[in-house]
Amino acid sequence: MVNSKGGITAVFELSWWAFAVVLACMVLLPIYSTVPDFPFYVANFIYVVVAVTATRYLFLLHVTWLRDQLIAQAAVAFLLIPLIFYMVQEFNAFIIYFDERGPDVLIRGLDAELGDTMDKYMHAEYRFFGVWAVVASAVMPFRLVYNAWVRYRAGVRH
Repeated sequence: MVNSKGGITAVFELSWWAFAVVLACMVLLPIYSTVPDFPFYVANFIYVVVAVTATRYLFLLHVTWLRDQLIAQAAVAFLLIPLIFYMVQEFNAFIIYFDERGPDVLIRGLDAELGDTMDKYMHAEYRFFGVWAVVASAVMPFRLVYNAWVRYRAGVRH
């Protein structure tokens, strides 16, 4: 049993990270088991984890370890900038990949019904989590600045 506030916060944080990783694996499992040549596993995994984690910080920042860590908030806000550029670049690469090679490039070896289902799943899932991750990451610095301002006014100075 965890007794300290820091211990509870650590369990909370680790539970959410475990949830995000398990969710990412579950989302990618149908693609991995059916279309092993999918070239966007890493970006897709990052999208799912970033989408869940950034959204959690947007709405539950007041109960996370980051709440009173003003310097860490500034670091996270600045580190989100290259992450956003990377995610947008990978999203663009996904679109270009199918534009240049054809819409059915990854499902040619599958039967028609399964191929159509997997094609729709790959595109819908990638776009859903990709847009979600980019939007949540773009809003996150503003949330962190607002939180830092509120915490600074409340007397937190580290």
